[in-house]
Amino acid sequence: MEENYGKIVSNIRIAKGVPIGKLISGICSRTAYRNFVMNRTGTSVDNFMKLLAKLHVSYTEFKYIANGFETNYEQRYVIDLQKAIAQGDLKRLDDLLQRTLNYCAIYENDEKYRHLACITQLTIDKVKRVPLDEDARQVVIDYLIECETWTHYELMMFNNAMFAFSFDQIRMFREKVIHNLEKYQNLRIYGSESFRVLINMLMVFIENQSYQDIRIMMGLINNYQLNEDMLFEETLRLYFTGILDLINQKIPAGLTKVKQALEVLSILNAKDYYQNLKQYLEQIILKYDLDIKV
Repeated sequence: MEENYGKIVSNIRIAKGVPIGKLISGICSRTAYRNFVMNRTGTSVDNFMKLLAKLHVSYTEFKYIANGFETNYEQRYVIDLQKAIAQGDLKRLDDLLQRTLNYCAIYENDEKYRHLACITQLTIDKVKRVPLDEDARQVVIDYLIECETWTHYELMMFNNAMFAFSFDQIRMFREKVIHNLEKYQNLRIYGSESFRVLINMLMVFIENQSYQDIRIMMGLINNYQLNEDMLFEETLRLYFTGILDLINQKIPAGLTKVKQALEVLSILNAKDYYQNLKQYLEQIILKYDLDIKV
């Protein structure tokens, strides 16, 4: 989607009461600035970043303003997708798929819409418990395999389509995920995504009763540095630490941690997560034949 960055820079300048002369001093001429604002010409990345620096606005904040004071499309889409999954809302998932397919038709050269459509189709298939769309699955797998270095975008794709990968593929991708942790864990929104990838991978290994992989993932989760405001992620860590205790037959300690985590989710009114993790506990008890009544 094309945006008039010059006009947005101008709006920020006016809102902050910064004179044009002060803003463009040492950067560009008045004519060049006017053409940029009027969307007649672009400007160099270097000049653009200098303008933002003089306005004391980071690029992340600029994009937030440019999006109408909302997060970017991928972030909003993933939030909608995860809510629909948690609620088992097929109609909402179908609506999300149709919206993304419409964008695919409008923006043919922007592959992110194709990726999001594939992930959504795979999610719908999973919820319906039908065979996964092989074309959609292959698009996602091929892209992630061919991409040597992952950024947050690839991490998002992997996290939301992990169920479509084989056990061996998840192991293969683990190194790319681990490499990403060091780069993004200090950035709040990306750090949260990175941590949840670890949790989802742990769940896959627990499901497959792969004890060595479980130990590796739990070590990574325990060593992950969470910011003080990441209460939800800290609660997930407490919960899965308790689950691992249960698997290792440390029943009293494990139950205490799991119940504490569920209580926090209840207090936070995170109803969907509370219900899903409560059901997950019941599944673990059955799968690992634990002598526990909850």
